[in-house]
Amino acid sequence: MSLAAMSIGRQFESIGNGIGGDYVSALPQVSDPDAAYASITRNDYMDYVSQYREFEEELLDRAQNDTSLIDEARVNAKGAQGLMSGIADRNASRYGVSLTPAQQQEQSRGLARANNLGLSQSVNDARVAQKDLNQAAVGDLINIGQGVNRSSLGQMQGAAQSATQRKNAYDSAKAASKAQTIGAVGGLASMAILAFAF
Repeated sequence: MSLAAMSIGRQFESIGNGIGGDYVSALPQVSDPDAAYASITRNDYMDYVSQYREFEEELLDRAQNDTSLIDEARVNAKGAQGLMSGIADRNASRYGVSLTPAQQQEQSRGLARANNLGLSQSVNDARVAQKDLNQAAVGDLINIGQGVNRSSLGQMQGAAQSATQRKNAYDSAKAASKAQTIGAVGGLASMAILAFAF
């Protein structure tokens, strides 16, 4: 055997003794899967209450009441107003345009209209996006919770159902055995009666 093969064999041996060992034999015997299933379900719920419920409720509250996109749109729109005014002033000075007071007044009104329309549009778009984002967050939280619940309880439910099926099969076999025993005893008794009769 080569040195490399011996080294790999030792690595696998150490993994088997340490990290990847036999986990199944360390598990306790379960004599009543229904009771074990109920206990695990109860423990899972208590674990959720003590460790995750508060965090999940905070996330749900934030998902239902978050307005950060709308607030940011308002701030950005106000900044855009000053930007548009500055652009108009720079363009006028760059091209050497001097506006009359009436033109300046009209330019101010036009900028104000454009800014108000821009503010309305950006806030409305932000409201729609915020609603979609909040609904997606709530949906994701619900899906995560349901997925964890389904996967954690599915296997124990299968074990409990298997235990019930085994019990029913045992009861059925026991009843069949009893009926067979009674039939055999009855057959022997009738044979004995016939033997004494002759």
